[in-house]
Amino acid sequence: MSETEVDPESLQEELGQIKEALGLAEEHPYWWRFWLLEGVGLGVTLPVVQVGLRDGFSPPLLALAIGLFLAHQFLTWRALERYDRPTGGVPSWRAWNVTYGAGAVAAAIGLLPVLERLATDDMFVTAFVVATAISGVAYLYMGQLLASYNIRAPDCYAFYTGGVWLLVLAAVVPHIPPLLGWEFAVLGIGLAAHNVGAYVVLSRV
Repeated sequence: MSETEVDPESLQEELGQIKEALGLAEEHPYWWRFWLLEGVGLGVTLPVVQVGLRDGFSPPLLALAIGLFLAHQFLTWRALERYDRPTGGVPSWRAWNVTYGAGAVAAAIGLLPVLERLATDDMFVTAFVVATAISGVAYLYMGQLLASYNIRAPDCYAFYTGGVWLLVLAAVVPHIPPLLGWEFAVLGIGLAAHNVGAYVVLSRV
């Protein structure tokens, strides 16, 4: 590239820095399509997983659960890749998932001796509480990250409310006898209700 040629990416980055320095950087929408895919995907997949946990995973049910999970992951990845990212950058979706996964694995390994001594139903309740609480903290953490990247407030609030909702589910569901044995199905339906609602709101603001 000659000295007279302009690098569009560098120019765009410099423009974003100038806007930010002048206080003119726009507030970017972020991930609003993610909420619909995440809500529908988990709202369908988790009840299927719950049936398998209760009654056993037959080969067709196992194939259905794996297929739903892979389709959900692929569609979410495609939606995020096609999104027009703001000039100031965005938090890494991959790093967020790795961090969340590392926390879940560490909790599972640490609790393994305890889980082995529990009855099956108690083991599922414990797994539900730990997984849901970690997910809630991850959502709250992402809300804070988005705020630091100049993402508009409604998108941050979607993660905040989602995080609080997950923490409420983790704390309340084990105390409601009719829901015991259906914890992960309740989680899927609860996530679907919040996430689809977030999509409806964010797609209009």
